[in-house]
Amino acid sequence: MYKILSEETDKSGMKVLNIDKSDLVELMEEYKGKGYYLSSITGVDMKDHLDVIYHIHNFDNNDYICVKVSTSDEKVPSLTKLWKAADWDEREQYDLMGIIFEGHENLKRILLPEEWVGHPLRKDYDLKKVQYVSMDKSGNEHVSFDEKEGW
Repeated sequence: MYKILSEETDKSGMKVLNIDKSDLVELMEEYKGKGYYLSSITGVDMKDHLDVIYHIHNFDNNDYICVKVSTSDEKVPSLTKLWKAADWDEREQYDLMGIIFEGHENLKRILLPEEWVGHPLRKDYDLKKVQYVSMDKSGNEHVSFDEKEGW
């Protein structure tokens, strides 16, 4: 049985559940059984750990719930087996935040080239280190730190 670490209500009146990442799939299975759908997945860099925030919605009673999990090793379970809608959100958070969704069958970058170094929405991402993207005649992207290789 999953354990809710804390339950709050935000300014808008939405219920916010804080849970351990090991309880995520079980909790979400229960809410899916109650008619909830996954609306979004967002990552937040808290410097010493990452928070992953899930918004779920029940259309029948117009109820929204926010589920938060924290990870210090950048890993959380994937929800793609429960909701297909998790696929692209998890890939986006992997790409931009570096969150690894364990069990995701196609966890690869969705916005940036595969060779891109780092995750741009992380607080430790070096904005001064410019990366240049070029493309060969076959349409394959190449990333380099050499400005002569960029477009």
